[in-house]
Amino acid sequence: GSPIRADSASRVNDVEQRLNNEIRQLVKDIWRVGDPDKPSVPFGELFDDEDVQQHYEGLAATLKAAKKRGIVTYKSPILLKGAHDKVLVNLVDTSPISNSSSPLVGGVDRAELDELKERGIDAKEKMTSL
Repeated sequence: GSPIRADSASRVNDVEQRLNNEIRQLVKDIWRVGDPDKPSVPFGELFDDEDVQQHYEGLAATLKAAKKRGIVTYKSPILLKGAHDKVLVNLVDTSPISNSSSPLVGGVDRAELDELKERGIDAKEKMTSL
């Protein structure tokens, strides 16, 4: 096949991969920011969290994708900062992530996770400087 087609396929894979990573991170952030006893958080609280602001290109878009995949539920067709601050975002899977004292995060070594993040940032910088 043509290299262009393969390239667009790998670009779709990259987007899919990034989305999967964002959704995995979203689950952790909902546990971290929200109620420790049940995995839910008001949208405004999640939105205002500093780590959340650093991490997501579009929190509402990530939440929408997570909702489509049945990972979170919330009772609003859209989420806008201000208007929907009190809308609760709930995790469907309520089993706690391996406790935070463990170096493993969802089966991934924390150091490995940090390295992947660094690599992602480097790749992003390279791409934007092209």
